[in-house]
Amino acid sequence: MKTIKRHLKSGLLLLSISLLPVSAFAGTSGCPVNSEWLTSPSLPTEVKQSGSDGSSTFCDFYQFSTQTFLYLMSPVSSGNMRNFQVQADYPLLEFNDDGTPANSCDSTIDGPTLRMSLDKTSSISTGQAGGGATIYAQDGNVVYYDVRFNKSLCGLTASAVEMQKQNLINFPSGTMELKFAWKKLSSSEISSNSFVTQKQSIGGTTVTLGLLGMHVIVATKNHPEFVWATYEHKVNTPDCLPSGIQTNTNWTFADSNCTAELPDSAEESNSCKFNQPPKNQTSPTGTPTNICRVHPYGTASGDLKAGENISDITEQNADLYDLLNQSTTSSAMKVLTNYFNVGALWVSNIQQSSGGIGVPNERGSLRLANSVAETDYQEVDITSDFASNCFGCHNYIGTGQQVSNNITSQALSHTFKDIKVGQGQAIDVTASTVIGSNASASGICSGTKGTCAETASYLKWNGQWTNINTSAGSVCGCELSE
Repeated sequence: MKTIKRHLKSGLLLLSISLLPVSAFAGTSGCPVNSEWLTSPSLPTEVKQSGSDGSSTFCDFYQFSTQTFLYLMSPVSSGNMRNFQVQADYPLLEFNDDGTPANSCDSTIDGPTLRMSLDKTSSISTGQAGGGATIYAQDGNVVYYDVRFNKSLCGLTASAVEMQKQNLINFPSGTMELKFAWKKLSSSEISSNSFVTQKQSIGGTTVTLGLLGMHVIVATKNHPEFVWATYEHKVNTPDCLPSGIQTNTNWTFADSNCTAELPDSAEESNSCKFNQPPKNQTSPTGTPTNICRVHPYGTASGDLKAGENISDITEQNADLYDLLNQSTTSSAMKVLTNYFNVGALWVSNIQQSSGGIGVPNERGSLRLANSVAETDYQEVDITSDFASNCFGCHNYIGTGQQVSNNITSQALSHTFKDIKVGQGQAIDVTASTVIGSNASASGICSGTKGTCAETASYLKWNGQWTNINTSAGSVCGCELSE
């Protein structure tokens, strides 16, 4: 980690807030959790606008995230499932053995749903973000990833012509995508009741997986860019800061000897190899990966409204912790005391796009990363051309731009194309240049460097193109290769 000293300096300036115990804010929160979100869980439909000027405050976004998280984690009325595990509402993203998308919208789960790492030759929706990182816990067990989405995406058109008829420019309000990181639990971990769990058949054997981290991504009418929030288990990873000022914990992804030598052990050349996971591993067990969190709460001291952002996150976490610890809270929900909100990200003005030097239109945790889902993408430099936070990989095009369709861009959501292609449908993808004729369409849409294959290697041009949807620009029709 070549820049660890710079991050250490900025991280130490935040210690007075970020390393306070969650109970320190209990009962005094300026960003409270509504107890009804726990006792009568429901999904919020919009981010509140409680600012004096009618805008949404940072707290409004974190309350939106917490209410959504509590609803998804709440048990269904019967059985042992939680709301996010109800297949009829939040289907699992399935793929075929060759990595191409399978039908995730039918009534059965026929294909694989778990991945160990990202294989860019196939779907880019599951696995670690970026270049194929594979991580192993200190017990040697690999981390698996899966994706869920709200069922209404199954019925959403991928045709630019149909979008024009429906006046559809962005993903509808309520669109949700969820990404999870899981680890096989030992018998002692299961009995500790400190993990949200799910049963899974792996290699023909049913095992119990424990939740390590979770992305919650929700679009609203006022925020078509999605509100991007992420959660982690509290013993996943230490911060890349001196061990003496952190809680002494047996970390799931950090050797105790290496943790004791932080921050020096986080240097790139150190034998502990923090945040240097192997690539594209296929074994369910392997050498443990050392991970530390580069930016606590996705924030550095010089970031816009850094103090407000961290204060709202920690107050929200502490208030929720206090509420969950009440004697009347069920054990199914009390287990959530083992998780915390790392941060959230959104844009200030939806007419303007995300990105740019200094990410001027982005708000919240500007360096947001989940340590077990973006392990080697935590070095978020917002002063560079590419800031590897959520919007770095999921670009949002502002509604004020001439070409502003975030469905046909295939950039904001990496899951939508897999859903539609898995259903056997073609998808329209915005081309990088204007298509003026049939002759030019072939060169723009087809070939290994054409629009379809560049969107996903499993796609080919189906011979169709159109300019009919002005918000989408020129689009190429793409479908699954034979």
